[in-house]
Amino acid sequence: MRGRANGSEMRIVAAYLVGTCLGSLLTVTVAWFLSGFASIVPETWRIVLLCAGAAFVWLGKEGPLVRRITLPESRRQIPTDVFTGSAVRGAFRFGFELGTGVRTYASASAPYILLLVLLVGSLPLGCALLLAGGFGLGRAIPLMIQLAAPDRRRFAGESSRRREPLTATFASAVVLAGALYLV
Repeated sequence: MRGRANGSEMRIVAAYLVGTCLGSLLTVTVAWFLSGFASIVPETWRIVLLCAGAAFVWLGKEGPLVRRITLPESRRQIPTDVFTGSAVRGAFRFGFELGTGVRTYASASAPYILLLVLLVGSLPLGCALLLAGGFGLGRAIPLMIQLAAPDRRRFAGESSRRREPLTATFASAVVLAGALYLV
């Protein structure tokens, strides 16, 4: 396969990116409004709660308590009826549902930690909106990279085999470090 995406593929990727960003914006907005309840908690306790919550989530997703701690998530993938109709509309709907972070299985602890940051961090609205954009973009980047790869089939095969066990833990640590900086 060629490495450059054609116009149709670019519209699909653009719809997917807009969908992931709007989906994450919805989730972040709801979490940001709910975070008002945490604003009465002193900052020190919010940091302790954030670190304890992040440790609990990591233990249940990547740590020794995998399959012993059940985190709230959908145990199914996004249904195929999302893709009925045009490919652009299907990409948007799929991106939106994936961007919300609540409609599909979460394979790592980083999204949970981001949600904790939003709920207990008492972040300014601007920071919360930046988190939404970053999460939406982060969800869209793998598809964008795959479309830019010179040999897409080879890239897809290699990337699915190459999942490093420490990658999710590193991502969670980076999210937590950024959260502590913001809080």
